[in-house]
Amino acid sequence: MEKMAFLLTFLTFFGLFYLLIGLYASRKVKSVSDYFFAGRNLGFLPSTFGLIATQLGGGLLLGTSQKAYEIGIFGILYTLGMSLGFLILGLGIASRLQSLKIDTVAQLFEQKYKSRKLRQLASFLSIVTLCGILVAQIIASKTLLSAVSLNLWGSSSELIFLLFWVFIIAYTIVGGLQAVAIIDSIQVIFIIIAFVLLFIYSLICCPISFKNFVSYQIETVKLTKSFAYYLPIFIVPALFSIIEQDLAQRFFAAKSKLIATYSALAASIFLLLFSMIPIYFGIQAKLLGFTVPESVSPLIVVIDNLTNNITFALIICAIIAAITSTADSLLCAISSNISQDFNLSFTNTSKLTRSKFITLFTGSATLIASYFVTEDIINVLIKSYEISVSCLLVPLLACMYSDKVKKESAFLAIIFGLIGYIIFQIWPIDYNIFYILALSGLGYLVPIL
Repeated sequence: MEKMAFLLTFLTFFGLFYLLIGLYASRKVKSVSDYFFAGRNLGFLPSTFGLIATQLGGGLLLGTSQKAYEIGIFGILYTLGMSLGFLILGLGIASRLQSLKIDTVAQLFEQKYKSRKLRQLASFLSIVTLCGILVAQIIASKTLLSAVSLNLWGSSSELIFLLFWVFIIAYTIVGGLQAVAIIDSIQVIFIIIAFVLLFIYSLICCPISFKNFVSYQIETVKLTKSFAYYLPIFIVPALFSIIEQDLAQRFFAAKSKLIATYSALAASIFLLLFSMIPIYFGIQAKLLGFTVPESVSPLIVVIDNLTNNITFALIICAIIAAITSTADSLLCAISSNISQDFNLSFTNTSKLTRSKFITLFTGSATLIASYFVTEDIINVLIKSYEISVSCLLVPLLACMYSDKVKKESAFLAIIFGLIGYIIFQIWPIDYNIFYILALSGLGYLVPIL
C-alpha cells in the first residue's frame, strides 16, 4: 500500500504539472501554426528532445525489455530500426523536409502531384497508421498501470488509467506543440536521469558479468521464428521514420535545415545507446530467475524486486513519462493531419478551435479503440507502420526529390501497395514488406512505361 501511495502522489503531481505547462504554453498559441508547429522556431535541444520523445515510448521501454526477456540481445531490433531511420533522416531527408515549408507530409502529394484527392488519401492512410501507434501506447500504459495495481492492490484500477489519459488529452488540447515541446524536454531529461541511475544501482546491487550475458545468449536463447520473421521488426520502423508525420512535424517546426539534420543524428545515437538499458533489464530478469506473469513487462518485475518504495514510484513515473512523450506527439500529428488536409470549415468555428476539438475527438476515439485490441505492443506498432510504408513510401520519396512526377503513378503505387498489404495480412509470407514495396514500385512505373 505504501508503494501505491507514493505512486499516486507522484502521478497526481506530474499530471497537475503537465496541465499547468499546457496552460502556460497556451498563452503563446495565437494561430494554427503556433498550435501545431510552435511558430516554426524550435532550436537544437527542443528539436532533439522532441524527436527522442516521439520514439521513447512503451515500445522502446516495455516492448524491448519483453523481447530481450524472450530472445536476448535480439530484442534490440526494434530500437535499432528506429535508430537507422533517424540516421537516414539525418543524412539528408530531415533537412529536405524542413526546407519544403509544408504543414503535413501528405501536403507533398498535392504540391508535387497537383491532386487534392491524393493528399487526402495519403493523409487518411497516415492517420490510420498514427492512430494504430497511439493505440499501442494506450495499451502499454494500461498494461503498466494494471500490472502495478495488481501487484500493489491485488486488483487493476481502471480509474487511474482513464485519469492518466484525460490529463494527456487535456494538456495537448490546451497548449498544442508549444506545450508538448516543453513537456517532452522535461520528460526526456527525467527519464534519462531515472534510468541511468537505476542502471548504475542495478550494476552495483546485482552485478551480472558480461560472460554470463554471453553464455545466456549462446546457450539459452533459442529463436523460435525464422530470420524472416524478425527482419520486419528492424526494417519497418526504419522505413516508416522517413514518412512519419509526428517526426516530420518536428522538422517542420525546426528553425533551420542544420538544426533538423543535427537533431536527427543526435536522436539516432541516443536511442541506440539508451536501448541497452531495457535490454539489460530484460535479460537480467531471466538470469536472476524472476517470475514474470503474463502481460507484465520484465522491466516492472526487476524494478519491483530491486528498489524501495520511493524509487519504485519514481521509475514507474519515468516509464509513464516515456509513454506520455510519445502519445502527446501522436495526438498533435493526427490532429494536424485532419485539420490541415481536410476542409472542415462547415463546422463554423475558427481553425484553432476546430483543431482543439479534433485533438479531443482523436484522443477519445483511440482510447475507446484500445479496448478492442489484444495483440502485444511491438506487433501493433509494426502492423501500423506497415500500412503507411506499403502505400506511401514509394510515391513520397519519388516526389520529394523530383518535380517530374505523375499523379497516376502515385495513385497506382498507393493502390498496389494497399492490395499487397491486405493480401499478405491474410496470407503472410517471409520478407513480405519487400514484395509489397516491389508491388508499389511496379504500380508507380506503370503509367511511365
